[in-house]
Amino acid sequence: MLLTDPTVEEKNGSKKTVAITVAVVVHVVLLLIFALIAIVVNTEEEPELIAKVVAIGPEEQPKMKKKTVMKQVKQASAASAASPIAKMLRANTTARIVAPKVTRVSDGPLGLGEGDFGDGFGAGSGGMGSGASFFGMKTSGKRFMFVLDHSASMSGQQIELRDRELEKALKALPATVQYNVILFAGGCLYAEKGWGLTNGGGGLNYSVTGPGDKSYPFKGKSAGDFEFDGPDSGLPKSKWLPATKLNVKHTMEFIKGIKKFFGTDWGLALKTAMNIEPAPDTIFFMSDGTGGNSPAPILSYNKKMGSAKINTFAMQTKQGAAQFNEIAEKSGGKFMIVTKDGDAIDGAKYLKDPGKFAGKL
Repeated sequence: MLLTDPTVEEKNGSKKTVAITVAVVVHVVLLLIFALIAIVVNTEEEPELIAKVVAIGPEEQPKMKKKTVMKQVKQASAASAASPIAKMLRANTTARIVAPKVTRVSDGPLGLGEGDFGDGFGAGSGGMGSGASFFGMKTSGKRFMFVLDHSASMSGQQIELRDRELEKALKALPATVQYNVILFAGGCLYAEKGWGLTNGGGGLNYSVTGPGDKSYPFKGKSAGDFEFDGPDSGLPKSKWLPATKLNVKHTMEFIKGIKKFFGTDWGLALKTAMNIEPAPDTIFFMSDGTGGNSPAPILSYNKKMGSAKINTFAMQTKQGAAQFNEIAEKSGGKFMIVTKDGDAIDGAKYLKDPGKFAGKL
């Protein structure tokens, strides 16, 4: 035997070394394959957890917390479904979900919760609605129309009080809310740049002009009975204004710069307010008297155009109180009377006991 030939023991040792090396390599490869399968399944086939959240009473909460929701991972392939790693992944997709406490919200418009207004005004929870306050009356919505008496019978003190409360209300609105203002007497017009009116004779005929020199003729039979020369759909129309500081500034400048005019007709002014698109959520309507306007046609038209809530305000008068109250009550609004001191009292309570408020108007 030559000295260079390996012995039997050496040959057997070499074979064992090779076998061990091959086994290690195979196991490493298998581990890498299983790891890849786990990653692919975990990223592409994430378990979809579905839970239904319901409001539960205190006595039911312990039981609710013990419930679990599970959905198995879909099989990546026939081979991987049978593998131990796939089984392990499916077992780990069980998730425990405990229903959170559900915050109680009101069933009012736009899902506003209780106490959303704070000091007279505030934004609704989660941006789902906003509120406005006029003479202390608070309401919710996203679009607010102010329909305000600008007739010759309004005194300087009444005009000043009205404008102060209006400016306060508009400045409190967030820019996400929309508003507009209509001034009325025998006819009506929007309180915006580009609007105006001329007297066609005797204070009974007005030609209201809007942007683009569009004309809207109003003809009066008496101080409290005016008609629009055209269909209701042709009444003055404008667009909603975002409640930005600049828009509010321009609105107030217009109101303080326009002269009062003759007549008082509620119906035409309120129909004009209802014609704007989209329909208003809330109308704040204020007048110092009535021209004999019947609530029935006003309420019927409101129902046809969108059923806005109409809050009514009698400015330092009891005249027309019954009509004010009926319009507010049947539209879901509220009737208030503004006293000579600038306070607001509940109009419905006044009608039940006028003597209680003697001397305040």
